[in-house]
Amino acid sequence: MSSSHPEHYLDNDDLTLLVEVLTAAGFYGTTANADPSARLVATRFLMAALENGIDSREMLAAALVERGNASSGEHQTPAQTKAEAIDRWDDEGGASSSVTAKSPA
Repeated sequence: MSSSHPEHYLDNDDLTLLVEVLTAAGFYGTTANADPSARLVATRFLMAALENGIDSREMLAAALVERGNASSGEHQTPAQTKAEAIDRWDDEGGASSSVTAKSPA
């Protein structure tokens, strides 16, 4: 049975690209603490993007971020979630200190 869409097989470069994008987004790597099911969903999303011709690191990363922004937080990357938490902490005064250092006398 023929299909109107040719089969796209991931090669070594594609897999390396996927790992790089997932690592930068916080889904993969030694410091990642992402839910395995969220990592799987993100991987499938990126694989579909590759199959549709998006094949640069920057474009894949941007697509992943856009997906997170468009989903009311449901599909945010761990990096987006962390940045949002840091921004919230900063907005609540967590980064500023009301204590000023005394100059040495």
